[in-house]
Amino acid sequence: MDRRKSALSIQLHLPHMTIKAAFFDVGETLVDESRDWAGWADYLGVSRLTFFATLGAVIERGEHHRIVFNIIRPDIEFSELSRQRRMQGESYSIRPKDFYPDAIPCLARLRNDGVLIGIAGNQPLEAEHALRTLGVPADIVASSASWRVEKPAPAFFERVIAATNGLAPSEIAYVGDRLDNDIEPALQAGMVPVFIRRGPWAHVQSASRRFQVPPHVIDELTSLPELLRRL
Repeated sequence: MDRRKSALSIQLHLPHMTIKAAFFDVGETLVDESRDWAGWADYLGVSRLTFFATLGAVIERGEHHRIVFNIIRPDIEFSELSRQRRMQGESYSIRPKDFYPDAIPCLARLRNDGVLIGIAGNQPLEAEHALRTLGVPADIVASSASWRVEKPAPAFFERVIAATNGLAPSEIAYVGDRLDNDIEPALQAGMVPVFIRRGPWAHVQSASRRFQVPPHVIDELTSLPELLRRL
């Protein structure tokens, strides 16, 4: 067998990865936000049960998550609440223990496989800085704060596509836990959306029947590399 035939034989047995980039949402996709939400309940002086129940009602109605603060503290704007909390040294943060156990291993495995890894979600600048400081295995780290556009706006997903420097939308996967903010707009942008079914938004929205069943669903990031390889 000559070298050309040998090389062809090897190529035919190698897995063909059509997904060349994978972008990830942050909250409830990579990071368990329970600590931050619980901290808000404590800061606002309400029980955690009350706060989480109110947040669940907001999610069920399809409203922006900040509405929960309007309900509990209607006398003050969220921006002012955040400023006051920062003044007390309780600004938003991401710690190593906040990551879901499957998050970092998944990012590292995909990156080792040659997939471009991006992290971009509706997050404050503090989250973006924390991800960089923690050395998360990602090639691109961005946020709605630095891009000045929030999901589900089409412009957010246009920024995701542009960040890959020339990849076609169909070569980019977007992984998120929200059907409204992540899955539907990523699909409309021509990307390959992967719905991770964990966290309050994922479970409430899945049960609401207001959304179509997404084409690709996982319950943990451990199964993501194999799913992307099959596409």
